[in-house]
Amino acid sequence: MKRWQKHLLATALVTGLAIPAGVYAADIQARPAATLIPGGEVGGDHEHHEHHFEHYKHKWRCGLHLNAHRQMYLTLLAEKYTPDRVDEWKAAFAERERLMTQLKASREQNGKDADKQTLRAEWKALKEKLHEQVKNGQITREQMKQQLKEWRVKNFGEHDAKDAEAMRTVREQFKQTHEAFDAAIQSGDAAKIKEVLPKLLDEVKTVNQHLAKKLEETKN
Repeated sequence: MKRWQKHLLATALVTGLAIPAGVYAADIQARPAATLIPGGEVGGDHEHHEHHFEHYKHKWRCGLHLNAHRQMYLTLLAEKYTPDRVDEWKAAFAERERLMTQLKASREQNGKDADKQTLRAEWKALKEKLHEQVKNGQITREQMKQQLKEWRVKNFGEHDAKDAEAMRTVREQFKQTHEAFDAAIQSGDAAKIKEVLPKLLDEVKTVNQHLAKKLEETKN
């Protein structure tokens, strides 16, 4: 597999692990009511609360969000429902921080490469141009996607079919676990939460493994 393809696989896995919206629900349950209602008014609007949750449910799925706040709530859940796995969660979080820090440093170093800077500028310019054409009705969104795909193939080569299929399979597994986690948190079913937490921990470890491979590639 080409180096850029491995990078895409690792990136896709990372992006796929947007911590489930249920973690936000845990956040809500743990905070005092006065901090949840605009203006500090206790006994606020339930519909507003639901809208607020749905907004974050979408937002939290859009990227990797293993910040300290979310790590804390996942750790609290682990302490309550799977206390025998708490040390594993903490170790996985520490490993994620280490890997992300080193990868960031590596990306910053690689970003200084003239060829990569040129490609990055070309990609940005093309996206802006195509988005403007879609906005003006000159091309469709599908045509834009096709042109972007052609640019990537031209500059980086074609995806390996097996890698692409593996990527889709893993992301689907992540999605199913997230949905199960969200449902368990919203229902407050202790048995379901206890059942799904280890699966979420496995995801964190899986992504860490791919990040470690990616980091090793940058050193070669």
